[in-house]
Amino acid sequence: MRSHRKLKRRIFIVFLCLVAWLLGVCFYQTNKRMPDGLNYVSDEYHIDDSDLDFLYDLTYLNESGVKQVDQHIFSTIFDVIDGANQYILIDMFLFNSYKAKDDKFYKDLSKELTAKLVRKKQVNHKISIDFITDPVNAIYGGSFSPELKDLEDAGVNVIVTDLKKLRDSNFIYSAWWRTFAQWFGNSEENGFLKHPFSSTDKKVTFRSYLQLLNFKANHRKVFIADSNNEMVSIIGSANPHGGSSLHSNVALLARGEIWKSLYEAEEAVANISGRSLSNAPIDIRNIEDKEGDLKIAVLSENQIKKAIIHEISMSKSSEKIRVAHFYLSDRDIIKALIKASMNGVDIQIILDPNKDAFGYEKNGIPNRQVASELLKKSQHKIKLRWFDTHGEQFHSKLFVSERGDWVTVILGSANLTRRNLDNYNLELDVMVTMNKSSRAKEKIVTYFNRIWNNENGLYTVDFEKYREDSIIKNIIYRVQEKMGFSTY
Repeated sequence: MRSHRKLKRRIFIVFLCLVAWLLGVCFYQTNKRMPDGLNYVSDEYHIDDSDLDFLYDLTYLNESGVKQVDQHIFSTIFDVIDGANQYILIDMFLFNSYKAKDDKFYKDLSKELTAKLVRKKQVNHKISIDFITDPVNAIYGGSFSPELKDLEDAGVNVIVTDLKKLRDSNFIYSAWWRTFAQWFGNSEENGFLKHPFSSTDKKVTFRSYLQLLNFKANHRKVFIADSNNEMVSIIGSANPHGGSSLHSNVALLARGEIWKSLYEAEEAVANISGRSLSNAPIDIRNIEDKEGDLKIAVLSENQIKKAIIHEISMSKSSEKIRVAHFYLSDRDIIKALIKASMNGVDIQIILDPNKDAFGYEKNGIPNRQVASELLKKSQHKIKLRWFDTHGEQFHSKLFVSERGDWVTVILGSANLTRRNLDNYNLELDVMVTMNKSSRAKEKIVTYFNRIWNNENGLYTVDFEKYREDSIIKNIIYRVQEKMGFSTY
């Protein structure tokens, strides 16, 4: 009897130790110091209005209800690659040919980009190419990526991001995964589970799914290359991914010195992955930079959130805020928008209805719950419309603040969510401050107004079309946002 009590006591002590260990792992991995170079904000660079361009992709219906595809982002990137002579740097989240269904408008962007880079190395052996991406494209080592293999064989410096160095947002599950599962690695062989992103690719291992549930990513979309004796940088929301090729997206093209800070921010990603970037050729480092009236800076991770909340809080009555985003769920930003609206700030928001995801139907969380809250708590002072998607996604990430004579634009990879903005994912945006008379500002405002007002097409619909007041779904959204049990 006594020995039985001793055994129960020992089991209880072991259980307490295990719980204490998991809580310790959970606390540390959620709050650990960010690696050097992340959560980054650069100095401001001055550039000329002519050195900044706004790019977009739009999929919509014309007035006859026929699908139209108007794309500019990757066609511009491909043109710059064709003209590059010395250096190319790319960091892209989704880079694979997986797709859920066929569409006559579908483009296999990953294969097109791979072919462009391989051809560039074949005709110019001296050019340095760095390519950074996320391990999801090889299903965390559980699937073969022909695109990455072709790039490596061509001599491209391929870097797959080490996500374990990042904080955990899905902290309860990740504490268990880090303690028990991460040590088993992964393999392309002996998979018995359905491929998570493809109906035709071979099965993957259980270990792939275990790591997938960590819900973390290098979510950046960055492109740098030399062009006509200057450096061109493109920062946006678009992925070179077949299944995403019809998504609506935005990007900024900037010429000049900003590339140096982008390079520095990307070098940090290479370093946490145990790798390094190629040295930019001396001819590039010595390119003479021009100056102008526009100011541009690089923001990553939580610095993006700080900048957006600052812009909202500084806005005054009758000044304007325009938001066009795929996801909006961050509690601090929601509260800041409601407060600003009650202070008389003119706020217009375009959101994806969260109903389409690579051929599958989504449940509307979190945007529909957030939209209802924004309108209710602002007493309908906030104006909101949905981008009416038809299988694709409204994947843009655009924030515009018009204050006095100046306009601030924050644009890039980051959704307005806890995961994207609180130092869990790797994210990168640029912030541009420009005069109201600038050409770039006019292009951005024209883009937003075209969608908002359904000019020459059918883009957006009223709030009521996708309105949802489900208490259960609102609870699910709040729990997922707080606990990290979601991809947003």
